[in-house]
Amino acid sequence: MKSNRKHQILTVFVLIFSLQIQITVAQQLHKLAPYELINRQLIDADHAENFAKIQIQDFQGRIKPVHTLAVDLLRKIYGKDNFKYKDQSNKIKKVTATQAFLGMQFKPDSWQLLPCIKIEKTVHDTISNLLPISDKGYAKPAQFFSFDGNYLIKPLVTDAYAKVEGKRNTLDKSIIKIDERLNIIWAIFNGQFLKIFPSPIAENNTWYAPKEEANFIGDDQLVYNKIIPNYLLQLQKAKTSNNWTAANETIDILTAFQKKNAPNLLISPNKIAWEISYNKQHIFFKSMMAYTLVGIILLIAGFFELFFDKKWIFVIGKIGFIGVIAIFAYHGFGIILRWYVSGHAPWSNGYEATIFISWIAVLAGIAFSKKSKLPAAATALIAVCLMGIAHGNLMNPEITNLVPVLKSYWLMIHVAVITGSYGFLTMGSLLALIVLICMLFISKAQKQRIHPKIIELTKINEKTTTIGLFMLSVGTFLGGVWANESWGRYWGWDPKETWALISIIIYSFVLHIRIIFKSNFLYTYNVFSLFALSSLIMTFFGVNYYLSGLHSYAKGNPVPIPTWIFIVVPILILIAVFAKIRWKRIQ
Repeated sequence: MKSNRKHQILTVFVLIFSLQIQITVAQQLHKLAPYELINRQLIDADHAENFAKIQIQDFQGRIKPVHTLAVDLLRKIYGKDNFKYKDQSNKIKKVTATQAFLGMQFKPDSWQLLPCIKIEKTVHDTISNLLPISDKGYAKPAQFFSFDGNYLIKPLVTDAYAKVEGKRNTLDKSIIKIDERLNIIWAIFNGQFLKIFPSPIAENNTWYAPKEEANFIGDDQLVYNKIIPNYLLQLQKAKTSNNWTAANETIDILTAFQKKNAPNLLISPNKIAWEISYNKQHIFFKSMMAYTLVGIILLIAGFFELFFDKKWIFVIGKIGFIGVIAIFAYHGFGIILRWYVSGHAPWSNGYEATIFISWIAVLAGIAFSKKSKLPAAATALIAVCLMGIAHGNLMNPEITNLVPVLKSYWLMIHVAVITGSYGFLTMGSLLALIVLICMLFISKAQKQRIHPKIIELTKINEKTTTIGLFMLSVGTFLGGVWANESWGRYWGWDPKETWALISIIIYSFVLHIRIIFKSNFLYTYNVFSLFALSSLIMTFFGVNYYLSGLHSYAKGNPVPIPTWIFIVVPILILIAVFAKIRWKRIQ
């Protein structure tokens, strides 16, 4: 009894002493500047690049390089691909996603004191009453907890989750996102995302992270139990000696372990290199910025070309058109590269479909820019708008495995055709807006010059709308065939199916306006063509984000109706009204 009592007293003493050490360390860390915390855990860049090539399994079962997982996670918690901080000379420095991911597991105590949790402006005032937030809109993970361990935003999180999804306001959704970011970063701290250990005896080809209950054969169990703790010790020694040889050798051991236990699941080194290159290039974001510059120049040159016959305008238009073709090729390369990396046609979710639609729209603009550069300019700006939406908070750019219903050859056929139709139809609507603007500013003196241009743009609009409607109709019929294979019926009045049919009917009406309104065809056709776009917006965005159905695999988080809609729609109505008045006067 006495020995047990002494043992209990000793255990309590050790725990108190250990806790006191942790408190002392925490107090010392709190005194360090951000750059000192970064330097304390910053991994050598070359070693991080080596670690980035290790293959890992995400929670959806996709095998990918650590680099991809690190980028995806940092985007979710921090909102950017690199963590930025100021060094002692007040210069901006960057920590790569892989360095951050590895550092969070190497020295989680340092990262708990770094402002790396993104706080949206919509919730800034509410959160700032509970904990400090940096000027850039970030908070430290440790600041979300009081010294006695209370989760400071727990009441807000509880209230947000208690509401039905459709009843949550912007504040509720922001609180839920912050809670998710904290869960993610604590899972990183605990190594839960480090699923790098494949087991040949695991069910469903499951890979394991450190500290999980896993079964391996023979010496593999010892490797699984010891390699990560040893690796973290090697990182500490390497930080002191600046010799990363032992740590790099451990990566080689891990790679050999994966080749031994999952030879049929691993992706090739060439594919790993291309995926890391895809992550680093930001092809679609760069394409969007380039389309913005070239599209504006080409649009201005196209409008000047309508009113003036100058050689320099023609030269600028030609250069701009060549620029659009070059960006289009780079954009297409990005789609092909994503296809190769993901292993499936890259239009399986909202982000991919939006990128593809923008590419098809630019293709249509290039194809119909023989006589005027305005179609190419219009579609370049369409691409800017669509890619801007894709790179906003609305869509997730992460590459994921296909959901079961999409594992079909119909993905490449049906989805490509029907989303491709949106590119042609959107181009027609923007050309209609350009025509209405021309009508708005035309004068009797310019009528002889501008009127043929209006007719020409309207004819291009009709051609692109015809192609788009044909593709939309064929794509809908093909979707029925796929639905019969997947769900046992050709048509079920699913919201997506219903709105696709509505769009077909609306655009069929638009193309028959030539017959219905013969006297004022040019104006009437372009007005209806412009506002017909609303049916496509509802079909593609509205159904995915506001309605629920069998096509909800592409569904995103419900969001309030954007404010800009209440501004743009009245402006378009005013343009249509005043264009009619102006056009009627010069007849």
